[in-house]
Amino acid sequence: MEWLFFIALRVAFAYGIGCLGRKRKIGFGWAFAISIVWTILGLIITLCSKKKKNDIDFVNIQKN
Repeated sequence: MEWLFFIALRVAFAYGIGCLGRKRKIGFGWAFAISIVWTILGLIITLCSKKKKNDIDFVNIQKN
């Protein structure tokens, strides 16, 4: 039964790392997949991935 807890914990960490990957070139899917297999390595790869450039800056858009 405790193995179920560790699997749930690993998936939760992988999901968190995947969320970090959303705004990076690696993306959510790859960050999540790598983190499921290798949690720490997935975190390192995700943090080393370059951030995406936004074409539109939503903060500076003026309302008409």
